[in-house]
Amino acid sequence: MLVLAVIAFGIFWLYRFNSALRSTPDEARKFSPKRWTKEQLREAYENVKKRPVDYLKHVPPAQERRYIIVGGSGLVGGDIVLQLLERGQHPSSIRIVDFAPITRDDMLPKTSSCDFVTTDITSIPSVEAAFSKPWPSSVSHLPLTVFHTAALIRPQERHPLLYSRVSRVNRDGAIIVLNTAKKHGCDIFIATSSASVSITPTRFIPTFPWESHPKGYFQICDEKDFDRPIRPHEDFFANYAHSKAEAERAICSASTQHFRTGCLRPGNAIYGQKTDPLVGNILREGSYVAYVPQVIQSYVYSRNVSLAHLQFESALLPSATLPACAGRPFVITDAGPPITFRDMALACETLSEAKFSYSEASPLVIHTIAHMMEFWSLLLARFPFLTEWFGWREAKGPIRMLQPAVLNVGIHSVVDDSKARKRVEEGGIGYTPVASTLEGIVTQIGEFNEDVRAGRIKGVRLREGKIAQVAEEARAVAS
Repeated sequence: MLVLAVIAFGIFWLYRFNSALRSTPDEARKFSPKRWTKEQLREAYENVKKRPVDYLKHVPPAQERRYIIVGGSGLVGGDIVLQLLERGQHPSSIRIVDFAPITRDDMLPKTSSCDFVTTDITSIPSVEAAFSKPWPSSVSHLPLTVFHTAALIRPQERHPLLYSRVSRVNRDGAIIVLNTAKKHGCDIFIATSSASVSITPTRFIPTFPWESHPKGYFQICDEKDFDRPIRPHEDFFANYAHSKAEAERAICSASTQHFRTGCLRPGNAIYGQKTDPLVGNILREGSYVAYVPQVIQSYVYSRNVSLAHLQFESALLPSATLPACAGRPFVITDAGPPITFRDMALACETLSEAKFSYSEASPLVIHTIAHMMEFWSLLLARFPFLTEWFGWREAKGPIRMLQPAVLNVGIHSVVDDSKARKRVEEGGIGYTPVASTLEGIVTQIGEFNEDVRAGRIKGVRLREGKIAQVAEEARAVAS
């Protein structure tokens, strides 16, 4: 009887645990009480096609300055470069520093006149070479702004054994760039951090049967942690967040009257390009398996993030007094309410012209797999001979991301960017996001559909019903 009772309690606990992970705390629901509908999405999609979101009128005016964008080939860095050019910054005053060449279709035709330097930010000589390269005489005398957007994103790892994988880029690399920038006369230095810095691990186990959801299943992302001593490693959701927090402290503490610094914490995930790990990844894969579709989170459009960098720069421009925003981090998000994972999936399912499938998995099964994946990863890290002798390796593809740390960031989290939105005189940076998450996502899906129609994305095919439509449109244009 005792054995049966233990088995029965175990089954009951597993059922309650699964139910708790499917829950939505009341605190989270009040931030986003309404769900997207197909009709709303189609209407927003058509509206954005007719009247694209206009960023130019919100971008601060062009400055008589030089710019180095570290990570300028990427998601945020690339958008900063494009917005600088759109506002009238001369290409000769812009230098893109990155380890990877520019591959973004929207950047290639516009950045050909900008300088590009292949750089390894973990190498002092490499960074020194990028900064010491001569500028054209027409701009060499101008003051220098540096936007540091480069990062290594491995949100699945949390064990200190693996910390150096991200810290050598996110912390050490950032400090190398910071010191080199100061050496070469930079007077404004702004770095991209992450809103996940403030997220603490959720207590999933144990979740007691009488608890409606795990402890810490809903969190507000803000900057309050920055005013306290940095937390121990185990109090960050992953190694990535810890490395970003350490970089923040180094960058912000370096701020002076003549070397003004600051950090931006986009949250909680950045989307906006076909290569981004959120919306872009789902569209490319053509499928999405959700285990917590009800989870409410704040997202941020990459163009809102780049706009925030330029607004922060405007707030830090040389003046007689040091603004209160100098030496501070600020969290930022889109205009409008946060959304759920299911909202995002519904947008892709409804609007994508490529094949797309949506399904849901048991949170309990996903948690079990995640712990198995982490065990395997740590086993290989602790015993390298398993790879050397037997060729055992970590999993490839999206499943390699499925580890407990990712589950810790896949919780209900809402960004409070009220400080960033304050005027500079009030201690903010005057952040004014242009697009809502609805507008940003439907814009991205529209751009994805154009790429699919043009055959610019490999391995992605039009839905059956769209093939005939596209062929008919092509015949109409030809005639």
